[in-house]
Amino acid sequence: MKNLAPIILFVYKRPTHTKQTIEYLRRNSLAKQSDLFIFSEFPKKSEFEKEVEQVRQYIKTIDGFKSVTIVERPVFMGLAQSVIKGVSSVFEKYDRVIVLEDDILTAPFFLEYMNE
Repeated sequence: MKNLAPIILFVYKRPTHTKQTIEYLRRNSLAKQSDLFIFSEFPKKSEFEKEVEQVRQYIKTIDGFKSVTIVERPVFMGLAQSVIKGVSSVFEKYDRVIVLEDDILTAPFFLEYMNE
């Protein structure tokens, strides 16, 4: 397949969920040919800092994709604004995207289906 849609993943403060989402996504037949953009939200409250930092440390280790681009938000934006700005920024370069949150477990042919 040519011109695969990039994958946009929004993460926050759930390291276990994020790891599972990536592991399932990485099992997809087109993962190695797909660009992955990860947007990490800033903690809304100080008690969320530890979990957000755990997620941020993990996402820096992700491989198995054509490329991995990480955007760590420096301030809390909230889900709606984070999604709008993240998707809009990727649409500046691509004509279509696949959007996921950090609690989605995909089937092995999910990327093929979405790109079809």
